[in-house]
Amino acid sequence: MNPQAAKLRRSRLTLVLLGALFIGPLIAAWVLYSNGMRPTLTTNYGELVLPTQPLPKLELRSAGGEPLPDLLTGHWSLVQLGSATCDAACSDRLVLGRQTRLALGAAGINKDRLQLVYIVPDAVAATAAAAQLSDTHKILHIVADSGAPGQRAEDVFKPSDPLALYLIDPNGNWLMTYKDQADADKLQRGLLDDLKKLLKLSSIG
Repeated sequence: MNPQAAKLRRSRLTLVLLGALFIGPLIAAWVLYSNGMRPTLTTNYGELVLPTQPLPKLELRSAGGEPLPDLLTGHWSLVQLGSATCDAACSDRLVLGRQTRLALGAAGINKDRLQLVYIVPDAVAATAAAAQLSDTHKILHIVADSGAPGQRAEDVFKPSDPLALYLIDPNGNWLMTYKDQADADKLQRGLLDDLKKLLKLSSIG
């Protein structure tokens, strides 16, 4: 065999092997993903919403009646659904959100990137909730849902747990759900860990 031809053949074989080495795993991963064989191991504590759901435009108003069409964009939002009266369990969950936000600041993360939002069914409930909660939860956004039936927060989140927390990203996407836990400390640690990862990795909000 011509030495030059043999050398060229070896070079081509090397290129083919390199291509298989780098492209092969990508093709294999794509085939597995396309056939539904996706990895189930995740490092997040909350229940991931798959696929991520962009929230519809909720018609939210402040307790004073001011429209807040962009409240759930521009910041990371921790949302809790409630009513006119916040009982002890509801209050504990609001405190958990507040403490988690403070813990972000203690960890060196700008806590103002996270806002706490309490959505109640109507203007009357918002006025009553504000009277009950404003003194103890000064940074909490207490808002009324004034949307039409079928287009309200409860229609979007479909809560199976009245104490669930919903994490919304700054683009208005619903990312995770945190359901009630008997161990509140475990819930707070898990929520804090998720938020620290997300806020460190993300430049938005």
